[in-house]
Amino acid sequence: MRQLGGLHKLALAVCLVTTTLVLIVGVAWGIKLIKMKNSQANTPSPDLATAGFPLSGNLAPDFTLVDQFGQSHTLSSMRGQEVVLAFIDSRCKTLCPLTATIMYNARQQLGASASKVALVAVNANPNANSTTDVEAWSISHGMLHQWLFLTGTAQQLQTIYQEYKIYDEVTSDGTAVHDPATFIIDAQGHERLYFETLDSNAPSDIRDQEVAMADGMRQWLPQS
Repeated sequence: MRQLGGLHKLALAVCLVTTTLVLIVGVAWGIKLIKMKNSQANTPSPDLATAGFPLSGNLAPDFTLVDQFGQSHTLSSMRGQEVVLAFIDSRCKTLCPLTATIMYNARQQLGASASKVALVAVNANPNANSTTDVEAWSISHGMLHQWLFLTGTAQQLQTIYQEYKIYDEVTSDGTAVHDPATFIIDAQGHERLYFETLDSNAPSDIRDQEVAMADGMRQWLPQS
């Protein structure tokens, strides 16, 4: 009986030691997981709101418009270059300048490959659609020689909005309310990515959008 009692005590002792070890290991792993989560929280990660949305790969609708210098261009004539196509209100002083800044700075991140990317804007204001309008906007925002700001008749522009599924309405005060959309079109003319500019002047938001767009540009650079 004494022997059985001793074995029972030994079993209890082993059980206690094992339980203690399990608790210690559990606590240690818990602390490690908390540290990992904190580390991940402090590590910058792409914001889903800034990343480009993949498109079907269909051919982008073609069009013919004139630029800020009065020269005519068709989208299809730009084959061989990646095209970053945005919709910009020629009277906008808020969100559209952010889009232009993001496009320009994203392309700058490509270094020598920047020459393979054409920045193109379509006028999102059919009521302010003269060459002078898009020229003045380009000058005001430092983009005169950095892109093609294309415009045309109100009917031409509205047809393009419909083909690209862009919401665009002009309010009674002449302001265009439209989707702040930017498309990446590959060198063969296929729609690949879609971005929407965030309505935020926060440097971190602008930086995230520039990084995301630059990544999208790299993904669809024409092959040498």
